[in-house]
Amino acid sequence: MQDRRTVSLKAHQSESFLPIGCKLPPQSPGVDTSPCPNSPVFRTGSEPTLSPALVRRVSSEARAGEALRGSDSQLCPKPPPKPCKVPFLKTPASPSTWLNSEANYCELNPAFTAGCDRGVRLPMCAQGGHTELLPAKQNGAPGPRNSGINYLILDGDDRATPWEPPAAPMDEGQENQDEFVTPLLETVSSFRPNDFQSKLLPAENKPLETALLKRTKELFTSCDPKVIAQHMLSMDCKVARILEVSEETRRNMGVSSGLELITLPHGHQLRLDIMERHNTMAIGIAVDLLGCTGTLEDRAATLNRIIQVAVELKESMGDLYSFSAVMKALEMPQITRLEQTWTALRHRYTQTAILYEKQLKPFSKILHEGRESTCVPPSNVSVPLLMPLVTLMERQAVTFEGTDMWEKNDQSCEIMLNHLATARLMAEAADSYRANAERILAGFQPDEEMSEIFKTEFQIRLLWGSKGAQVNQTERYEKFSQILTALSRKLEPPPVKQAEL
Repeated sequence: MQDRRTVSLKAHQSESFLPIGCKLPPQSPGVDTSPCPNSPVFRTGSEPTLSPALVRRVSSEARAGEALRGSDSQLCPKPPPKPCKVPFLKTPASPSTWLNSEANYCELNPAFTAGCDRGVRLPMCAQGGHTELLPAKQNGAPGPRNSGINYLILDGDDRATPWEPPAAPMDEGQENQDEFVTPLLETVSSFRPNDFQSKLLPAENKPLETALLKRTKELFTSCDPKVIAQHMLSMDCKVARILEVSEETRRNMGVSSGLELITLPHGHQLRLDIMERHNTMAIGIAVDLLGCTGTLEDRAATLNRIIQVAVELKESMGDLYSFSAVMKALEMPQITRLEQTWTALRHRYTQTAILYEKQLKPFSKILHEGRESTCVPPSNVSVPLLMPLVTLMERQAVTFEGTDMWEKNDQSCEIMLNHLATARLMAEAADSYRANAERILAGFQPDEEMSEIFKTEFQIRLLWGSKGAQVNQTERYEKFSQILTALSRKLEPPPVKQAEL
């Protein structure tokens, strides 16, 4: 019965065995390691001993090799001690391995390097540490806990000599390249409309000048939709810092792509620039259509061209950012209310109208619901959908007016989580997006004037003039919304309500 009780209670013992006297002598085969018959009942609890003096008195009387098991109250002999359970504290095989490890985060905080070096020391259990620490415990100093782990690394004992890896020899160029540089927090927009050097714009211009609008419309209608989409993709990649990113810019960003930067706190200014370009582009496309003061056929032809550009952005370019800007313009209330223009499109360009209703609008809805991964192969995307993410990260307060269409949904919370999950995947696949953009734009020769009209600085100057470009962004958008409403009503006046008889 005693043996059974011993076996049953041993299964509940703690896994730590702390030698308290001296080192264990080698045991001979004839040494009896059975439990002491004077104490057949073992304590299996985790309460500490109430009287430390009792432990010291009993342990001094015990023969060499006895250990405390469970909770410092097991006073019987024990089997041979288990090996040290702290393999992660062993000295690294080579200093270069320790230096190049991805888990070493001390390099990001120089003030923490000393603390990390202190943690990498030889385990005290391999140096008879418990024997050395016992007198310190008796004198009131911190001693070993009831565990096989040496807690000196947590106590911050500066008396032990830390292990310092020898510095590997590096030349000056490699040292400068591997040196960590704190990312730069940008506070100024990369768009400077008044400093913009243009061949089409004068030094100072008024908003919506007729000559500039006419020249812009000629360039837009004379080019093939695919060429227009290529120019838009090229400018988007520069603004989003996907292509043509210098080494200095990457060093200032702290990452290699703007797709990573917009997910980080110090990407605030880039997110504002992306929102500025998207809204300005949508307003410019709406002005291109509403500025057609000619015949109804001219407006239908312009609408047909805009839809064809959206198709090229989706199918050929994989530029979901500009595609969403075009769709935003076509879904503005000032555009959707033009019933005569849409009817003329269905009559003269039936295939384009069907394509818009059956493919582009459902695809845009899927994008803004965060389900693009179900219908868009990643290999075909060069610029992902950025607006939901930057809108969520830059919104200062919860508003119910002016919300995006994907937020007016019963599943808006789930949609928001989808956009955040997509943003993490986007940052991880930044190199893939860059490779796709380089492949799509391979051999592309941009036209100088066409590239200029798709620059954000040109569009700001064209829409608001040289003086209006300096006005607050919110005020600019509110005033131009009124201008678009006036242009829309001028093209197709609202029906006059007949007086009730």
